[in-house]
Amino acid sequence: MTFPELPHDTRSRLIESAILTFAAKGFDGAGIREIAKGANANSALVAYHFCGKEGLYRETLKAIFARKSCVVSELATIPPAGTPGARQAALQGFQDYIRAFFTELVSCLGSDPIDEAAMVLMAREMQAPRPASAPLLLEHLKPYVDHLTHCLQVLRPDLDEDALFAMGVSIQGQIIHFKNSLGIIRLIRGNPAYPEDLEKVIRHHIDFSLRGLGVPEAFPQPRH
Repeated sequence: MTFPELPHDTRSRLIESAILTFAAKGFDGAGIREIAKGANANSALVAYHFCGKEGLYRETLKAIFARKSCVVSELATIPPAGTPGARQAALQGFQDYIRAFFTELVSCLGSDPIDEAAMVLMAREMQAPRPASAPLLLEHLKPYVDHLTHCLQVLRPDLDEDALFAMGVSIQGQIIHFKNSLGIIRLIRGNPAYPEDLEKVIRHHIDFSLRGLGVPEAFPQPRH
């Protein structure tokens, strides 16, 4: 059987249904027929146009990445370590990175079901990447890893590769933890609307990270 080119609206419905179904049931639990039914489409279209469930899953991840632009990739390039202005540029670039990454993560909170499901699916994929998805994930994460690593190399040139990696994981981890644990954080605070002032929270994470990195010029001592 040969199918005509898949209409854009049908493809969009299949991708959206796949996001919802994969997020709810995982790759193994999701069925092609269930996804096609959710899209009001023929399940044979998945096999023909996406080469089966694995191909549909890859296209689903690509669609999630494409839903929002990578703000981090648009940040200013940091000059190489040792060049004039590199340290100041890295300090600014580091703060811009945390603000961009933080804002990107929390921007889906309270949004439409597709965005929320996309975040659930991505969180699961980050925790246990499927081998077939690994190259796609690494390509998507490269701008984040490259920018943060470059900033850290300039700000802490004394650290070796392992120490820089640990610093990067710690910085990323605190932001991801905040996003993933916001429900319990709101419960502890007794405030379902927290945080009303997102900039204040972002500023805390920036200052906390810079103090942990030991960057003295970020916190100049007052003159007496």
